[in-house]
Amino acid sequence: MTWVAWRLQRTETLIALGILALLAGLLVPTGITIAHAYHDDGLGSCLALNPSAICGQEISAFQQRFQTLTNLSNWFTLVPGLIGVLLAAPFIHDLEHGTYRLAWTQSITRGRWLLGKLGLPTIAALTASGALILLLTWWRSPFVHLNGRLDTGTYDSEGTVVIGYTIFALALALALGALWRRTAASLAVAFVGYFTLRVLVDLELRNHLVSPLKATWKGIQQPHYLYHALILQQRSASIRRGHPHHIAAGGFLGGHVQLAAPGLGHNPTFHALYIPASDFWPLQLTETALYAGTAALLIAFTVWWTRNHVA
Repeated sequence: MTWVAWRLQRTETLIALGILALLAGLLVPTGITIAHAYHDDGLGSCLALNPSAICGQEISAFQQRFQTLTNLSNWFTLVPGLIGVLLAAPFIHDLEHGTYRLAWTQSITRGRWLLGKLGLPTIAALTASGALILLLTWWRSPFVHLNGRLDTGTYDSEGTVVIGYTIFALALALALGALWRRTAASLAVAFVGYFTLRVLVDLELRNHLVSPLKATWKGIQQPHYLYHALILQQRSASIRRGHPHHIAAGGFLGGHVQLAAPGLGHNPTFHALYIPASDFWPLQLTETALYAGTAALLIAFTVWWTRNHVA
């Protein structure tokens, strides 16, 4: 049974490997170039608490040089969803064309059939997401040194959330396929659902997964504990026409930033609500648990529905 299941899963697994190979073909040579530029420009010395005045210009030039590549790499966070729904296709195809009946009449129980049909794509999804994490983490490492890991593009590519994204997309496609038994429609709707949830979590839910901290300081130089932090809200204590002057809302602070705001004076006071860089892993694990838990419920539903409603 395992051999047959692999034969039926082989094409989609090879396509997933092909997608990873294409990404590696782009990321490996450009990653080497980025790493060499980072070291040749001596940007590591700019990570000290008191960097030279020219560091800001060098960091800006480095980031602008590779801005097109970093913008392109942000779209790679959709790859886990693509791989997840792709790996669900053989299971849905069996249900759509009724070929599962042949297996069930060959002394193979529904439970054993489901174990093979759902176990293999799950293992493939975990393997593919692990490879994607390693590849993107290596490629982004120079930018992480400078900017931290809490900006959306980096956060969505590292840690454990990629595993959660892939398993969720797979589970959503499996559940829809068990209900509809239509391969194309199930995969398309699953990918749209995956994309929609990702947007909602990124924009609305993520900032509430851990408790933010408050900070107050004087002067335009940000405190060291805000380096690489995710800034949820920021304002100065300067009052203009009876209202606090807001200079930022959302975003993250990279290395060493000076916060300039016209009319604030020479020593303004700032207030901020932020998530520190040290909360990267609590955020990652909480969000991964959210996606993985939802995926587990969807897979359990798929098993129950298939065992009880597929004849």
